[in-house]
Amino acid sequence: MYSKQEMIKVAKLYYELGLTQKQIAEQLSYSRPTISRILEAAMKSGIVEVNIRYSLDSVDYLSKQLQQRFDLKKAFVAPVFVNKADLIMADVGKALANYLYDICQENDILGVSWGKTLTCVADHLQPKKVPSMQIVQLNGGVAQNSFATGSMTILEHFSKNFDADAHLLYAPTIVDSEEIAHVLMTDSNLQRVIALGKKANIAVFGIGRPSYDSVLYQAGYFKEDSYQTLLKKGAVGDICSRYYKIDGSLVDQNLNKRTIGLQLDELQQKEHAIAIAVGTEKAQAVLGALRGKFLSTLFVDEYLAKEIIHLDQAMK
Repeated sequence: MYSKQEMIKVAKLYYELGLTQKQIAEQLSYSRPTISRILEAAMKSGIVEVNIRYSLDSVDYLSKQLQQRFDLKKAFVAPVFVNKADLIMADVGKALANYLYDICQENDILGVSWGKTLTCVADHLQPKKVPSMQIVQLNGGVAQNSFATGSMTILEHFSKNFDADAHLLYAPTIVDSEEIAHVLMTDSNLQRVIALGKKANIAVFGIGRPSYDSVLYQAGYFKEDSYQTLLKKGAVGDICSRYYKIDGSLVDQNLNKRTIGLQLDELQQKEHAIAIAVGTEKAQAVLGALRGKFLSTLFVDEYLAKEIIHLDQAMK
């Protein structure tokens, strides 16, 4: 293991003075491979941080195709520079975070869902003080087991970056029966938060797909047999924990009545209904959402955009 002093010295010579590894090796009487290993150790320890600066421009021809084909207000297609899921998600999430910075203003009500992609958006938000704005959770996020849905953390990130009040929908997203959902909905605080979600002029949500890796399954909302039943009924995607088919119709009315939060048709009334999805495996989920007209603005990656267009063409 190399000392902190060694790592700092070599890092300064290499990154600040611009010396080559060979020159540093000669100056310090080390071998060149040793200098390389010291630089690697400096990066792993956090002494050196790499920040790659680049503009995120949409892939224009794919954006136009999506907008025209699905009558969207806006479509942003992030280019894929390196085919790694985490890097792609980071670029799409950053693009949406930048867009929110541009459009959010005084007296807006911003509704947010939760999930992996929304966590990524929250992580890339830029501070913008809009104290008269309100942030509201669109669907319940209390897990049925010890798994954390991340809903509270996401809401806190949005609230902190916009310097705005946050309203948590403190309830499970899916309950066991319609009767339980009805009882929960008599709670005045839940009624207030859901009413605020309906009033929101901006809604931001991820598009999920039925998968055993999904947050909804991992959070304990489904047993394996009930999840299989959902798939057999034709579920291709979910928005705000509500499942739909490839044509945009709801999969199961009983399940929908047991779900706490915003209804899918209420998204159609929003000034900005902004969806985000990453990965070609989401193609059917996004296409179903587009056909259901649950969104007016879409943020996706280049590979997913091509797959959505291809799938729509094939099905027609």
